[in-house]
Amino acid sequence: MFLKVLSKKNTKEVLYLLEKNEELYFSQLLNETGAFKSNLSNLINELIDFGLISKREEAEELKQQKIPKVYYKLTNVGKEALKIYEIEQNLEKLKKSNE
Repeated sequence: MFLKVLSKKNTKEVLYLLEKNEELYFSQLLNETGAFKSNLSNLINELIDFGLISKREEAEELKQQKIPKVYYKLTNVGKEALKIYEIEQNLEKLKKSNE
């Protein structure tokens, strides 16, 4: 099942963005990936369910109103999953060198 979620559109990009930036909130991920809001939301929920990323909520005060801001972070499982993408790149290089 891990491979299925890792092969989904934007998964690789989201995981690498979180590795690079350590922690991002939803609209940052949305802007960086260019994904549709609902698609990214569904993907993030799947990544959380698989333990690849975690979320942290922080209330931000805006005009005397607390608005929750949700931050996402790569977990240790997510960091290990990035190795699969590295393996994929190495296999592609090997394939090209054998052609």
